[in-house]
Amino acid sequence: MIPGLEGRTAVVGGSSSGLGYAVAELMARSGARVLVVSRSQERVAGAVEKIRDAGGGAVEGCAADFTDPDAPRVVVEAARAAFGPPEIVVANGGGPPGMSATAATADDLTGACELLLLPVQRLAELTLPAMRSAGWGRFVAITSIAVREPLPGLVLSNALRAAVTGYLKSVSDEVAADGVTVNTVCPGFTATDRLEVLAKNIAERDGVTAKEVVAGWATQAPIGRLLQPEEVAAAVGFLCSAEASGITGVALPVDGGFGRSLI
Repeated sequence: MIPGLEGRTAVVGGSSSGLGYAVAELMARSGARVLVVSRSQERVAGAVEKIRDAGGGAVEGCAADFTDPDAPRVVVEAARAAFGPPEIVVANGGGPPGMSATAATADDLTGACELLLLPVQRLAELTLPAMRSAGWGRFVAITSIAVREPLPGLVLSNALRAAVTGYLKSVSDEVAADGVTVNTVCPGFTATDRLEVLAKNIAERDGVTAKEVVAGWATQAPIGRLLQPEEVAAAVGFLCSAEASGITGVALPVDGGFGRSLI
C-alpha cells in the first residue's frame, strides 16, 4: 500500500498487462481512483475486472492508442468524466522494434518519436496545468536502463527514451515550485511480454534459443534474475506518494544492480 494516494485520480498508460498493470493495481489497492489505458478495449476491460477482484475500488478503463495524436486528449477527458482531473500520470507504453544504429532510418526514428516522446509531451501539456493550479501532482514516465547505459541493438529505445528523460528533467524544473514532481523510472530486464518478444527476436538473429537469451540477461544483474513487474511498480508508487514530495527531476534505476555507474 502506498500512503497518500487515497482519493487521488491516476491515469496509467499501457496498463492492461506488464509493468503498467502492476502500477495500476498497486495504486487502486492504495485507494487511488485509477483509469486503466491500453489499445485494446477487450484487454482494458479484463484488466479493470482483475484489479477490482484484487481489491481495487474505483477503477475504470479507456481504450486508446497513444501513437494517435488525439489519444492523450481522449484519455484525459475520460479520466475527468470518471473521477476528475488527473492528479497522477504514469506515462508507459510499448517499445519500438530493435535494430542497429546503422540500420535505423529517418522514418524509424520518426516512428519512435511518435511512440515514445510525443505522447509524454501531450500528456504533460494536458495535465500539468491543473496539477499546478491545485498545488499537487505527480508525473512519472517509465523508460529503461538504456537511458543510463545504451543497449546494443536497441538504438530507437536508447535515443528516444533518453529524449523523454531530458524533456521531463526540463519540465520538472518549471513545475516544482507548484508542488508537482516529475520523475522517470528506468527498469532493468523485467519479466514482461515485451521482454519475451525481444528475446525471441534476438534468438532468431543470433541462432540461439529465447531461453538462453533471457538467462544471459538475468546473469548480467547482481541479483541474478529478472525483475518482477511488482518491483518496478513499487518504485513508481513511492515516487507518487506524499513522502516523495522532495524528489523531482530524477531518473531512478530499478535494475537489480545492472548499472555500473556510481551516480
